[in-house]
Amino acid sequence: MQKQQKILSLLLIVLLIISAGWIWLMMRPTQKSATTDRIIATTNAQVQVFNKLDVPLVGVATPGNKQTLPKQYRDLPKVGNHVAPNLEKIGQLKPDLVYLDAAIADDYQQKLDSDNIKHHQLDFNKLTDLQSAITKLGTTYHKESAAKKLNAQLDIPTKHPKNRPNVLLLMGMPGGSFLVGTQNSYVGDLINRAGGHVVGSGSSPFVAMNAEQIAQAKPTVIITMAHAMPKNVFKNFDSLFKQANWQSIPAVQEGHVYQANEPTFSMTANLNAPDAYKQIQTWLNK
Repeated sequence: MQKQQKILSLLLIVLLIISAGWIWLMMRPTQKSATTDRIIATTNAQVQVFNKLDVPLVGVATPGNKQTLPKQYRDLPKVGNHVAPNLEKIGQLKPDLVYLDAAIADDYQQKLDSDNIKHHQLDFNKLTDLQSAITKLGTTYHKESAAKKLNAQLDIPTKHPKNRPNVLLLMGMPGGSFLVGTQNSYVGDLINRAGGHVVGSGSSPFVAMNAEQIAQAKPTVIITMAHAMPKNVFKNFDSLFKQANWQSIPAVQEGHVYQANEPTFSMTANLNAPDAYKQIQTWLNK
């Protein structure tokens, strides 16, 4: 009899524990899973990152001529690119969250605010910024392992050669003007990591320099990029380098002028960084 009472007491305790656990599960606040949110990515670089983290999207940036969408997003609605997003299309998709490029977010967040569309900025200015963003996204969408693996693939060493070649990074505009990249720009940072000395200086990614200032810096390598309309921009650069004041620059004299083309290169950091880094190393070694 005493043995039966002990068994009944034990069963009662187990039942109470199970009941308490069930009540706790029922009463705790439910959290909406981040992976069920309706998310829109407005740049190709963002889309590529979300693909690697396997995060569902409902709208994606319209790819450029030399860009392709990951298979899982190929049939999704296109919302324009980061320079000219289709805000009407974004609104029609009723997103829970829209990711903007931090560099130009100010141009569009007021409109999104007025439409009560929640948005968040992603800073892909440099490779370290990209990796930080990937870590945060991995935490937000419970993809920590995938984020860690992706960041490991983006790790790039910094070279410290005794003689660092002077490198001029030019970002051209369709109208014929240009800006000079600093080591605070994405490609400028890659140049620095690859062992080059970036001619442009300042806290901004790009600064203005005239031909006289550039000649004084004596760059031995010139890397050109196009902000838009690359065919016209690179044609303008060809004409520019034929001018007398550019003919005295070592990089032009020795033919060490190179074009940084998409999709390997871009204005902001992206998953092609290792390939861009290798290409820059090849140019510097020449």
